[in-house]
Amino acid sequence: MAATRSLGRVGWLPVAIALVVLSSGTAPAQDFDEDRPALITADEVSYNEKLASFNARGKVEIFQGQRILVADSVSYNTDSGVVTASGNVALLEPTGEVIFSDYAEVTGDLREAFVRDVGLLMSDRSRLAAVSAVRTEGNRTELTKAVYSPCDLCESDPTPVPLWQLKARKVVHNQEEQSVTYRDATFEIFGLPVFYTPYFTHPDPTVDRKTGFLAPTAGSSSALGLTLETPFFVVLDDTSDATISPIWLTKELPVMQAEYRKIFSKGDYFIAGSATVADRANDDGSTTDKAFRGHIETRLNYDIDETYRSSIQIDAATDDTYLRTYDLGTPATFVSEASVEGFRGRNYATARLFGFQGLSSEDNTEEIPIALPYLAISQVSDPLIYGSVFSFDASLIDLVRVEGRDTRRLHMQGEWVLPLISPIGDRYRFTASLQGEGYWISDFDLDDPGEVAPSDGSMELAGRIHPQAALMWRYPWAADIGTWQTVFEPIVQGVLATRDNDPNRIPNEDSQDLEFDDTNLFAMNRFTGADRVQPGPRVDYGAEWSLFSPDEGSARFLLGQSYRPFDDKGVYPFGSGLENKVSNLVGGLYASPGPWMDATWRFSADAKSVSFDRNEISFSAGVPRLRLNVQYLQSDALLNDQDEEILEGRNQITFGASSQVTGNWYLYASHLQDIENDTALRTRSGIRYEDECVIVEAVFERSRFDNRELDPGNTFYLKVLLRSLGDLG
Repeated sequence: MAATRSLGRVGWLPVAIALVVLSSGTAPAQDFDEDRPALITADEVSYNEKLASFNARGKVEIFQGQRILVADSVSYNTDSGVVTASGNVALLEPTGEVIFSDYAEVTGDLREAFVRDVGLLMSDRSRLAAVSAVRTEGNRTELTKAVYSPCDLCESDPTPVPLWQLKARKVVHNQEEQSVTYRDATFEIFGLPVFYTPYFTHPDPTVDRKTGFLAPTAGSSSALGLTLETPFFVVLDDTSDATISPIWLTKELPVMQAEYRKIFSKGDYFIAGSATVADRANDDGSTTDKAFRGHIETRLNYDIDETYRSSIQIDAATDDTYLRTYDLGTPATFVSEASVEGFRGRNYATARLFGFQGLSSEDNTEEIPIALPYLAISQVSDPLIYGSVFSFDASLIDLVRVEGRDTRRLHMQGEWVLPLISPIGDRYRFTASLQGEGYWISDFDLDDPGEVAPSDGSMELAGRIHPQAALMWRYPWAADIGTWQTVFEPIVQGVLATRDNDPNRIPNEDSQDLEFDDTNLFAMNRFTGADRVQPGPRVDYGAEWSLFSPDEGSARFLLGQSYRPFDDKGVYPFGSGLENKVSNLVGGLYASPGPWMDATWRFSADAKSVSFDRNEISFSAGVPRLRLNVQYLQSDALLNDQDEEILEGRNQITFGASSQVTGNWYLYASHLQDIENDTALRTRSGIRYEDECVIVEAVFERSRFDNRELDPGNTFYLKVLLRSLGDLG
């Protein structure tokens, strides 16, 4: 009988080689540190001098670095340099992978291995199992009769087959190429074969990006016929990649799409576009046969240094209906811009060039202005006496048109704000500001200042200086109601300003869309830009009530109004709520009593008739099992002095519902209704299934928008994404 010697629970350096028994290429040989001590624990550890072998039996656990090997028995032959592990073998890799086997043999240099009945749980929880595996060249593992699937097995009964799996006669995992390749593979769903391929490959879980096809999207459209989008992802290098996504159509020629992305140390770059050849409906009712149609979008962001950064954005389309026709997006306007901006402390500066492309049939591209350039600075002081703050803003803009009015404007404004709190707790804020503008305008008709392209325009110089002073008073009253706290706060603001405004001598480029509401009730200037100011004295008054609890939610309600002693004809658009001396009542209710409900109501009501000129209601309530939402918008049209429509009136409502039926199934639906014309504009519904190994989504949409070639029609699409196969992001 061969002599044996018990080693007990001591360090055992040679057995460290066993720690990569079934690495299947997950850890290269050169990463193994033979000088690092290994710790072994077992019920019995012995050495056979005659056979020159170390042996460990019974609950063997070997720790070496971050790797752990578990087996019923492990032996190491010092002559042959072969490590053998048997019985419930499991290897835990530092990457999170776990390898299972009944029997394994590994050479001492780790380059050759044989494994029987191997199973591999990868770091992304996908699984690979095989009858046997052979490792060669230190980085290539070949598995025989293998099965791969990312789907979790049923915890109560793991015997049923997963939702989908790949079976192959041979699977090769190449660690150097970071790829998994299948030969004679069959794709199965619920154990039923769906298709066969003699060759298939995908990246292993260690790969962040890999060139290959992404999940396709199939569908149908009344206008385009059957559609199929087949995106292909290309890795160009460590900092850039691209996606090529052709859309194949049965009623039209294909649409070619492409995206390119790159990041670098100080910024990033993105460009995307699409193109096709198709008939195009024109504004005059004619049709251009086989016209080139397409679009481009690009972004460049570059950080010059810690203070300054720059960006370029270019968006353009060949025509206004192209994107909506091919369901590539619904932007109302494309904006192209080049800018440089700087931040230092409380100060800001920018230089920009702007260009716009209207994507509505009513837009006249030649009358849309281009900003060449727009320069602006903004400075805010540190706190001054009594905590007051001084700010200064200035801008210079040159708006030019292909046809019509050109406007050059210099704007400057200084403002001083002094906040105060009295001994009894009421709060005051005093504001003094001085604003001035100078204009040089060409092709401007004083008799028709709203006309962009007058027939007989002339060169004009205009200017304005507008001082303002305001004092605001507010007094919060607080009380506790159980776990809730309520605050009631009356607010009054008096504003003094000059009345010499003369808006007819100044074109209105940036202040047309005036919306008087609860958000700008106490603003010094409620216009969106600098071309219009609020003249004369006024008093703004209102009250705010709020209720909140740290654990249960909050609610807030604001109601207010504004009064002017003088009529200022021609300043405020009709329908804005400010055209009369006594303004509309404006208010807002915001309630969120808990995560199960959010509600918002914003309104503007005529003070005399108490009829609503504008209503905005948003309501969402429910739990994941069933959540409902409603959005309602009613607004009167906005008109200028010539009764021309600046902003179209609307009266529409959207209903929506969503349900997480189970942990994996989702249903959703929405409907947009034009109440004014009693017309259903869009109906959309969808169903989605999602788990750890697959995403399936089917969507149906009925659109009733009618705009030249955009006829009412139906759209359906289906998308199937197999996790780890063609998954982007």
